Amino acid sequence: MHLPKSDRRGNMWASASITDVSEEVSSVITDAAIGRRCWSDLCKLFTQAFPGSYAALLNQNFVRPEVNFAVSDGLEEEHINSFLGHYSLVNPWQRFWQHASNGAILVAERDDPARQYRGSEFYEDWMKAVGDFDAAVGLRLQVEDDQIIYLPVHFSEKLSPAYEPRLEAVMRNTRRSLTNALQLASYVQDTAQKVSAEAALAGLDHHIVFVVDENLKLHEANQRAVDAFSCRFPVTCRNGMIRFAVPSVTSQVLQRLRSKQRDLVGKLLMTAGVDKWVVGLNSLPRLCPEGPILSRPQFLIQIHKLSSSLERIDEDLLVAGFGLTPSELRLCRALAAGVLLADAAPLVQISYENARQKLKSIFKKLSVSSQADLKMVLRSMV
Repeated sequence: MHLPKSDRRGNMWASASITDVSEEVSSVITDAAIGRRCWSDLCKLFTQAFPGSYAALLNQNFVRPEVNFAVSDGLEEEHINSFLGHYSLVNPWQRFWQHASNGAILVAERDDPARQYRGSEFYEDWMKAVGDFDAAVGLRLQVEDDQIIYLPVHFSEKLSPAYEPRLEAVMRNTRRSLTNALQLASYVQDTAQKVSAEAALAGLDHHIVFVVDENLKLHEANQRAVDAFSCRFPVTCRNGMIRFAVPSVTSQVLQRLRSKQRDLVGKLLMTAGVDKWVVGLNSLPRLCPEGPILSRPQFLIQIHKLSSSLERIDEDLLVAGFGLTPSELRLCRALAAGVLLADAAPLVQISYENARQKLKSIFKKLSVSSQADLKMVLRSMV
């Protein structure tokens, strides 16, 4: 059955039985979960079945805090945007959305009436601007620890006697369908991310390589990484969490993974034992589903020991043939190892601006224009 489009069909849903509305809601949910319908169609069905209401479906992380997904019907765009940009953070009902049990249904007039929030920023600045929608019935679901899905339908207090029992019944009848759909979407998401992580490891057999999330939770690893975990050097994995041999490097990597850079690329130099290791970080392409389940960022981490050949570079030849200074030689080593300029500067104990100037000097003296060219020149001098 397709969602009614016209006012005439909308009126049909307004007079339909609770069973009919519940069946149509379940149908829309199922279709949306497999991509045959938009999730906004679910909101449209509620506003048609309950004229004069607005409905929304949201995924909110209350810890960070941020709204990861939102669709609505019956709300002006400016109001949904202001809610996402600020008012979601001061929503007095967030106590319910964050802490209620999975599958809980809120009937605002009965459980937590809007009138008690008159005078608050949320009520005075946002709810009044939206209009006469103080009454509400909402469903809360939690598919993952930090992802709360909630479906509120708001309407005028005058409509409460007619709407509250019907809405509560519809949400009670359909919450299992929505739970199953979200679990299916989460499973599909996890499967796609696993495939992405496995593909990222393909062909990278010569280094320690693994894929993690923003908390350094391990997703996939190649055999060299597994061997390193067994030896607990230069990186280990305990209870599924990655830790480097040098704690400060673990902290630096975590900071970068959580920086929310869209396309993270970076390298760090780690001194562990008697060896120096290059730790490379790259964000994997993020899946962009059109649904309420958020795809999680994944990162490819590669670790390799600095080549012994680079340790035997003929520095006398570089000085005699190209006139490099001692500080330029030190910077040259770090850059040739693949460390980015921003990370190389503190390693050789100079400022970033000073490193930029020295890099220009090195490129000019060696007649190269990139770190890749520089590395080739240095290897030719081993």
